[in-house]
Amino acid sequence: MVSAHPTSRISGPQLLPGMFHTDRARTLDSLAMIEDMDASIILPTTAPCTTAALAARERADR
Repeated sequence: MVSAHPTSRISGPQLLPGMFHTDRARTLDSLAMIEDMDASIILPTTAPCTTAALAARERADR
């Protein structure tokens, strides 16, 4: 899910075209899980959150 992308004329939350993912059903299942979360902020990342948090902290310490 993205909020904007050069390949799209839509602004706001959306899925990218199929060429950007290989398993649409899993993507939709993941969106359903996010929808059910009791959270006001979700941190997007392609790495596990602990890895991303560690990397951000290390960069901030430089």
